[in-house]
Amino acid sequence: MYATAYDPAGAALFSVTPDTLQLTSTRLYETGAKQTLWDGGAEWTVAAYDIKQRNVLVPVNTTTVDVAGEVASKGVELAAAVRPIDGLRLWGNAAFTHARFVNFDVWSGNTPPNVAPLIVNAGASYRFNHWPWPVEFGGSVRHVGDRYLFPDDATTLLAYTTADVYTFVDIPGRDLWRPEIESLRLGFRVRNLTNVVYAQWADSTYPDQVLLGAPRTYEVWASARW
Repeated sequence: MYATAYDPAGAALFSVTPDTLQLTSTRLYETGAKQTLWDGGAEWTVAAYDIKQRNVLVPVNTTTVDVAGEVASKGVELAAAVRPIDGLRLWGNAAFTHARFVNFDVWSGNTPPNVAPLIVNAGASYRFNHWPWPVEFGGSVRHVGDRYLFPDDATTLLAYTTADVYTFVDIPGRDLWRPEIESLRLGFRVRNLTNVVYAQWADSTYPDQVLLGAPRTYEVWASARW
């Protein structure tokens, strides 16, 4: 795939005027492949991309923004899933990103803020289909690498790893009090199981503040089909 795009660099689309219009131009190359194996029991995908943006507005401190000559990003994304036995599913994906400022004052060669060079997700689940009411148990792990707060790459947002677990039960419509309902799913989830404290996002215009990720969170939910 090849694509180009143009966006206002310093103003909202409906508030620009001809004498103040600054466009951010983007050029994208992307290619990939996907394969399904074992009669649908396994699959994998891979994608590679190359993105260049020119005339990008970048905050450099609490009161000043500057226009970067170019931001160049290259990366590879991998994903795979497999069902080795009936009821068990294993999956994972990873994204490798190399992003750099190009022709941007003294920050040329630095990594743009909030860009993680590595993001990895993995999970597993097992479904007991032979029970009168099918039940599934599962969990996932997410790792996000170090990121930077400012274009000078002097302040690091440390890498973090979080884990989620869940379970749900599917109640068939024949066991419900409403015959028009095909099935009812009741679930329970724990997010950030180990209660990790981590910086999820930061804005360089607020140098003394970061957005923390949610602490350990419990969820109960229900969904119905009819």
